[in-house]
Amino acid sequence: MKSGKSGKSKFSKSGFSKSGGSKAGSREALHARSHYIDHSMQFLDWVNELGFEKTWFGSLIADLDERLQLRRLAGLFIFALLLSFLLFNDFDFSFSSRVGETVNRDIKSPVSFEIVDEVSTEQKKRAAEIAVTPVFDYDRGTHDEIYGRIYSAFRRGRDEMRGIVLPKDEFKRWDQMKKLMGTQPQFEKLIGHAVSEPVYEWLIENRFSPRIEAALTDQVDRWSQMKIVENLNQTLTPGVREILLREVTRNGRGREALSSVSDLQDLRDDEGLGFKTVLKKRGFSAADERLYEELARRVIRATVTPNRQETETRREKARAEVLPVVISVKKGQVILPEGSVVQPIHKTLFNQIESQRSDRNRKLVSLVTAIMFVVMALVFFSYLRRFTLNRVSVSTKDLAIMGAVTLIVAIVTKFFIFLTNSAFTSQFGSMIPEQAFMYAAPVATGTMLVGLLIVSGEVVWIFSLFLAVVLGVMVDFKLSFVLVSVVGGLAAARGVFKFKRRNDLYWAGVRTGAVNALMVLLVTTMISRSDENFYQLLLWSVPAGFISGILSSLLASALIPMLETVFNSTTDVALMELANLNHPLLKEMIVRAPGTYHHSLVVGSMVESASEEIGANPLLAKVMSYYHDIGKTEHAQYFIENQKAGNNPHDHLSPNMSKTILIAHVKDGVELGLEYKLGKPIIDGIVQHHGTTLIQFFYNRAVENQDETIDEVQEEDYRYPGPKPQFREAALIMLADSIEAASRSLDEPTPMRLQNIVKNIIQRKFMDGQLDECNLTLKDLSIIEEAFIRVLLGIYHQRIDYPKRAGGGAGETATASFTGRGNA
Repeated sequence: MKSGKSGKSKFSKSGFSKSGGSKAGSREALHARSHYIDHSMQFLDWVNELGFEKTWFGSLIADLDERLQLRRLAGLFIFALLLSFLLFNDFDFSFSSRVGETVNRDIKSPVSFEIVDEVSTEQKKRAAEIAVTPVFDYDRGTHDEIYGRIYSAFRRGRDEMRGIVLPKDEFKRWDQMKKLMGTQPQFEKLIGHAVSEPVYEWLIENRFSPRIEAALTDQVDRWSQMKIVENLNQTLTPGVREILLREVTRNGRGREALSSVSDLQDLRDDEGLGFKTVLKKRGFSAADERLYEELARRVIRATVTPNRQETETRREKARAEVLPVVISVKKGQVILPEGSVVQPIHKTLFNQIESQRSDRNRKLVSLVTAIMFVVMALVFFSYLRRFTLNRVSVSTKDLAIMGAVTLIVAIVTKFFIFLTNSAFTSQFGSMIPEQAFMYAAPVATGTMLVGLLIVSGEVVWIFSLFLAVVLGVMVDFKLSFVLVSVVGGLAAARGVFKFKRRNDLYWAGVRTGAVNALMVLLVTTMISRSDENFYQLLLWSVPAGFISGILSSLLASALIPMLETVFNSTTDVALMELANLNHPLLKEMIVRAPGTYHHSLVVGSMVESASEEIGANPLLAKVMSYYHDIGKTEHAQYFIENQKAGNNPHDHLSPNMSKTILIAHVKDGVELGLEYKLGKPIIDGIVQHHGTTLIQFFYNRAVENQDETIDEVQEEDYRYPGPKPQFREAALIMLADSIEAASRSLDEPTPMRLQNIVKNIIQRKFMDGQLDECNLTLKDLSIIEEAFIRVLLGIYHQRIDYPKRAGGGAGETATASFTGRGNA
């Protein structure tokens, strides 16, 4: 439910607003309380006199503030920043020492952290990288391609020479050679390599001899038996003895096999390539040998090539698979015992602690965390406003309450964990796990307090999520703690719902503790079941979860009176005090307006019964009923339930004055509620219990008496200023108030008449739109109708009319009649 949107009302705390016009001014003059001064309005009037809002910049700021709620957003960011610094502000750790010095006390780590031994880790990675065998691609198909190119190039060359006879005349021979040299690009394209002009001239002069082609083919045959690598010495790292050959096939990569470096042939090694052997076999002349060797060098290609990308990938994978050498330090662990000598590794640990706790790092993390909190809050509020059934809008007061509770819980939890760690660790050492202290913290206090101070259930469960995240940040995002905080917080909020006795708060603590213990058991089993100290962890953590619930209720009971006073909030604890019929306002009502007093009690019985049926807050509904008409005590004689027979002051008043007096009882009730500090929910009920209902009787009289030539009666002038009920309890009071008043007017309140009145009034309010802004469903209205009928039938029950005594008159038979006038 949401407490009323009183901003829509036509009157404020100091009376009717300016929108009420001159009539509202006269009402205020008639009913104002001289002792009430709204100092906030005086301050706003002073600000308005400055004229800042009339400038273009002031108008821009005002427009942005109205659209984006800049002031609220700024306040939210300041709160988030304060909260973040609180979470990350820990006790300082400082230790100054030099390597080789002896310490005179135990040095303990103030935080838990892990640090990687970079030197050892890099050594392991380097060793793994070196152990990776270099990968080379071996392409057997290279020689087949060379065969084909040699055949195609020489065949084309011989075709070009067919029918051509080189002249013996030197000049003619030169011209012919010049023409034939024009075919060199085609030859180079076919053979796949560029050749020099002397080599091509040699081939032309030999008419691309099959003898030369056969020598090249024979040369390629010899190369096909080799694994040829280009520039072997520069390709391989010194010290490598083996390589991994990956055979390249048409379908992709083939099989892999290790090969010795000694099996590789360097492309620059002439002797190893076998040029001399082929030349000797073919019997080339010395000049031909030189040209042939040049041509063969153009044709030859490496069959084994380094695959640097694959090698690097495998080396990176090998490096990545090396687990870092991690030094793990627990909070409170002794880093350096007394009397020990400071080593370089200790200095590294101290620097790591200082780095984690450095002021610059802390400020940056705090700022980022504050932004995260603001984003979370905006998302949560947007969700509440858009997707909840009754479009919950969080008030500034509710924001202040949640902010204060969050800070209190954060401080208490931080101090609790520090205190328990410091006290118990020194006594019990590692016997009690650190998680046990964390689970024992009274974190559910926050949701208990918010559940008591804020009536909207949607806001409470959203706050539970937010608080769990805040506390999770405090304990380094431990998932188990966050889960327990969320579920335990919701259980705590549910435990304080429908609060009827002060002891219910302690029972809420017991239930919360039971839920916490169960959650700790489940979460610990799920996360830490493989740990060596699993059973020890369960032994201490499960009872710690139960203790957390008990401590939360004790702390909540101690803080709730202070928060009620600071924020002027009406919790269920305060409602129980207001439900006491000895309250000064109720005692004054029973004297000055006894009919209204009785009417309020009956309405209270009706709404309490209906609230229990539809799941609303019965206590809030009943207390709101007791006080919804307290404004009538100011002019009790003008309300029919307080009038004596034949004496109606409205007979001597105009309809306009009569409706003004009736409407004024709402304003008077609000002022009395503020004076006696009844709290916002009660005052909202006073404001909303008539909604914008039409005062039908005086409106009809005004219409009958109107002079159309002078002024026309407006229906809007004869409606209550509203707003309409914004939450279920206020709507229940509106319905019960009208139904109870209507039932009093019945001469014979038979069951059928009572049922018809209840049904008709509920339908009339529904059709008039009075229930549009609360989250009552049609099913709820049906249940409310049945509950109201049941209560009214109990009040106006059937009685026996006993026979008169003898002599007292004519005898009468025993007949049944219904009694139950309003003052019966």
